[in-house]
Amino acid sequence: MQLKKAPYVMIVVFATFAMILRYYLMPEWGWWHLPLLAYQVLLFTGFWHLIKYINKRLNKYYPFERGPLKRMALQNLVTLLVISPLVIGGLYFGRDYIPDFVNTQFQASMLLMFVVVIFMFNFAFYTFHFFDNWQTTTQDKARLEVQAAELEREKSELQYHHLKNQVNPHYLFNMLTSLDGLVHTNPELASDFIRHMSKVYRYVLQHKESEVVNVDEELEFIAHYIQLLHIRYGSGLVIDIDMSDEGREKGIVMITLQMLIDNAIKHNMIQQSEPLRVTITDEEDYLVVRNNKQLRKQMETSNGRGLAQLKHLYQYLTDKEIIIEDKEDSYTIKMPLL
Repeated sequence: MQLKKAPYVMIVVFATFAMILRYYLMPEWGWWHLPLLAYQVLLFTGFWHLIKYINKRLNKYYPFERGPLKRMALQNLVTLLVISPLVIGGLYFGRDYIPDFVNTQFQASMLLMFVVVIFMFNFAFYTFHFFDNWQTTTQDKARLEVQAAELEREKSELQYHHLKNQVNPHYLFNMLTSLDGLVHTNPELASDFIRHMSKVYRYVLQHKESEVVNVDEELEFIAHYIQLLHIRYGSGLVIDIDMSDEGREKGIVMITLQMLIDNAIKHNMIQQSEPLRVTITDEEDYLVVRNNKQLRKQMETSNGRGLAQLKHLYQYLTDKEIIIEDKEDSYTIKMPLL
């Protein structure tokens, strides 16, 4: 809308400036300055619409994409060829009505001004054209960037849900293997095992479509998961939870704690004499999972995909980054609380 009004504002401003200049140079014209102002506004407006038509036709037969400089030169030439006969013809046929003070010098000055105005109008078209293209390109680029970001997030979410689907069967296999041994040796403990296992899977089913869950809910789920781990590993695994009330009210990506605990178990030895100790706490809007390091001598290949996908997903949920501190005697992961 502003671009559409801009040419008419330019015409009025230019005609007004010309009137003021004429007034100081030729004050003897008196009230003739006002009708000349109106005449110039109408004349320039007509020129503008004629140039618009020429520009539209040239866009069809010789667009700017074929060469901006050639197109600009061609448009100036065509405009002068079309408008010059109109101006010269108007002066010729209207010579009997021209006031006495409009001498040859004045007419020459008006013709020169006419040429300048034509070039100005064409330059305005070039400016509007390139500005419009730049604006369109910028908007398209911004829209494509937003779409790319949305696609990346959807991709990250799909990868995360795929990861969850992989974790659950792997977890189920390990749990059933442990349960098989308990059924014959300790039926009562096997019953407790099944009870905790059912609550774990109830949580997974209830939140299978969720991306972010309340920390307190995740801790309630992980408590049952920890009981299963204790049944499986005994005193060789110690997990301590010390979360503040404020931290419990915040959010976290679902099954994050399970992944981080499993990551610690996967990379470290678990034995009664040297327990693997995992602590879960919160520090300055971060959930902190820390474990002592007693790395396995032989360990299954790890591609780090789970943690990488968590990092990717968290990029779309918060500006804070996941912090990893890998020290000689401990390994710490700090997850932003949401």
